[in-house]
Amino acid sequence: MDLPPSSYHDSLEELWDEEEEAEEVKTVMKIVPSVYHQYLDVFSKVKAENLPPHHACDHYIELEGSLPPVGVIYSLSNHESDTLRAYVSENLGKGFIQQRSS
Repeated sequence: MDLPPSSYHDSLEELWDEEEEAEEVKTVMKIVPSVYHQYLDVFSKVKAENLPPHHACDHYIELEGSLPPVGVIYSLSNHESDTLRAYVSENLGKGFIQQRSS
């Protein structure tokens, strides 16, 4: 007997992700005005945790000889600095950003 696609899960982790996303949608619906509910997927933290798949046309732009100036652009409070470090650390770990090699 085949199960309907909506109730079939490859793993327990997939089921947990789906439940987590359902809870997240409920929370976001409370915060986001109803006029924007058609765009709720934009607010999904679960979906934001994954990069889109690679395609044949993936590219990057290499700007030779143009390095950003070294130094602090503007001062940050301790809290802002800690938040920035946490963000950079988290996204380096996920592979969303890469450390500059030049």
